[in-house]
Amino acid sequence: MAAAGLRIALAMAAFLLLAPFPAGADDPILTQEQRQAELDKLNWISAAGHYQLTQSHSHIDLPDGYYLLLGADAARYDTLSNGVDASGTEAVVFNNADHTAVYFVFYDKGFVKDDDWSEVNADEFLKQMQEQELKRNSDRVRQGVDYLLIDGWKETPRYDGATHTAYWATSLSNAMNRWINASAVRLARNGYHYVIWVGDESSFTGSSNSLATVMGLHDYDDGYRYADHVDGDKLAGFGIGALAASIMGVKFGQGFLWALLGGVLVFGKKILAVVAVILGGFAAWKVRARRKAAALLPPAAPPPPNPPAATR
Repeated sequence: MAAAGLRIALAMAAFLLLAPFPAGADDPILTQEQRQAELDKLNWISAAGHYQLTQSHSHIDLPDGYYLLLGADAARYDTLSNGVDASGTEAVVFNNADHTAVYFVFYDKGFVKDDDWSEVNADEFLKQMQEQELKRNSDRVRQGVDYLLIDGWKETPRYDGATHTAYWATSLSNAMNRWINASAVRLARNGYHYVIWVGDESSFTGSSNSLATVMGLHDYDDGYRYADHVDGDKLAGFGIGALAASIMGVKFGQGFLWALLGGVLVFGKKILAVVAVILGGFAAWKVRARRKAAALLPPAAPPPPNPPAATR
């Protein structure tokens, strides 16, 4: 299933502008003209101002030179562009200067502790990711899809305790192209945003610039910030290190997953729900990251770069 999803994602970048595309799981197949007409109906915001993200109780202060899609428009754009359900996509911010896009996807999973980041091993994570891609390449070649290499960290995983945000970026390539896969996880009192940066390699100057610049436009409302957590709040049941590792698709710590599986016998449904998130939800995040490379900018903006699909 994972290999099939990856092949679809890689092919998407090449055929997105030419082939009929499903708008969603229950929607009819759309032609390119029909899909563009749907995109044109969306409320493309270009006016600088303060905009609320109601699902996560947060906001974006949009400056001049950016486009913004919010709420249902952001989710619809994501679905139209990628053909899958995107109900968690709260906002998409487009930078008209460098033709990049940043997706804000919210998960209302409860409070994620940040006390396990010291267990993140960048070298080991990279080794695991590279080994996974090498195993997938034989299948890609059989399917007539270009191989994919993870060349290394463009930016090693780091956690910014001041903003409660984890960042990382990998450099990827095949025979014809090089591009960047940059991600972040920002913690809130009641969940977190998974944030995905899309753009050409030449546009990426490090998460501290390319990604953090847009994330600097975003903040949680009073009472919903990470620092507003109080005893009794819903807990996610895992830490930021484990969350980041699972998004990357790598093992974390000593027996982390097996400990959770064993805990089912002791804690019952509560732990079982956490295991379901890790085994199921994280796979969906990986697919979501892969499909962002086909992002389209608003009609009034210059055309974006079209790098191969990102992967983990």
